[in-house]
Amino acid sequence: TFNMHLNNQLVQEGDTSLMLFSIDKIIAFVSKFYTLKIGDILFTGTPAGVGKVTSGDELVGNLADVECFRVKIK
Repeated sequence: TFNMHLNNQLVQEGDTSLMLFSIDKIIAFVSKFYTLKIGDILFTGTPAGVGKVTSGDELVGNLADVECFRVKIK
């Protein structure tokens, strides 16, 4: 399960099994055009809960309850 918090408030939650294409297929396709390296992030779309972010907001993404990224919007 993936979830994202905006300023400490849960705004998105989803599961990779609901994606149209598997993660393996997405990586294989993208790697035909770009060299992927450790730390690269692929944005694939969004589940329900899409919303506006503004300067000063903080996004935190978790996968299986492990924090994967923390981004402060400038």
